[in-house]
Order: sequence, then structure tokens, then C-alpha cells
Amino acid sequence: MNTACEDFMRLLRQRHSCRSFSPRPPEARTLDALREAFVLAPQAGGGRSLDCRFVTERATIRALADAGAEAFSVFCAKLPSAFAREEMLRYGENFFWFGEAPALACITARKPPAFLDAAAGDKAALLWGGELSGAMAGFALLLAAESLGLGACCLTGPLSVWREMESRLAIPERSSLVLMIAFGYKKDDN
Repeated sequence: MNTACEDFMRLLRQRHSCRSFSPRPPEARTLDALREAFVLAPQAGGGRSLDCRFVTERATIRALADAGAEAFSVFCAKLPSAFAREEMLRYGENFFWFGEAPALACITARKPPAFLDAAAGDKAALLWGGELSGAMAGFALLLAAESLGLGACCLTGPLSVWREMESRLAIPERSSLVLMIAFGYKKDDN
């Protein structure tokens, strides 16, 4: 095995989800490297249907997590089944911890064009590839974060209240939030 492959495999083996961050924010050059990793990530169809917003303002991240948790409680309260309500509330305990993260990447994808919706119905999003592209870009960001000494955790649970998340992030109507990633220096590395 060549050195580049060995380095890559080592990176894959050492990467794991991190939810405990130092309060120290990532430096500007580190965020620039993450932005470059996002841009270089492959996208389905060779298109450029993705965008990534990096949120580094601690108060904004905290407010987003708090608003998400509140919207999730309202969502759960409306569930007709007590069993489903209890299970969702338990499941949701893992969704909004990201309020303590020093940085947050919010990946959005343009929605499929109307002609594709009409032609492919519920498979239009799959054919368009926005969510798949978001996953590939997210993986590139996770590996880049690890290589830069950052901890990171992929977040899809907050998408359960996507309307609240998209509204708070001012996501354009023709796009949808497909993935969030919390970043920061690992607490145990300080």
C-alpha cells in the first residue's frame, strides 16, 4: 500500500463523531480549508446544486439549537399516539446538543426543477441528487475536519423541524437544508 493510501486509511480509522468541543473557535484559515474541501467534493450529475454556510457566531448557534428544540417539542406534542410522542421525545434528546459547538456547517441543495418533479414524482429528488451530493460533501467535510485536528459530528435529527431550521438560517425557498455538521476542537485535546 502506498503512503497516501495508508494516510487516508489512518484518517478513516481515527475519525469518529465528536460532541464535546473546546470553546476555542476554529481559525479563519481552518474554516477556509473546510470551505475548499466542500467545493472539491463530488456532486451527483456533475452539477453545482449545493451551498454550505458556516455559522461561527456562538449566540446564533445557541439560538438555532434552542429554537429547534422548542419546535421539536411542539411537533411531538401534536403526535396523536402517546407511544410515538414518548419515543420521539426520547429520540430527540440527541438532536439539539449542537448549541455548544463553536462552528456549524449547514449544507443546502437546490430543489429539483418542476419538470423533474412532474416526470419522476417521488423519485425526483433522488434523480436530481441534491441529498446524495450533500452526503458526499458532508463526508469530505468530516474527513477534512479530522485532518485539521477538529472534531465533528454529522446532524440530521434537526431536519425533523426543517421549517424552523431553514427559516432561522434564511435558506432560499428553492433550496432545502440537507445536512448540518457541528465542528470544533476536541475538548480532550486541550
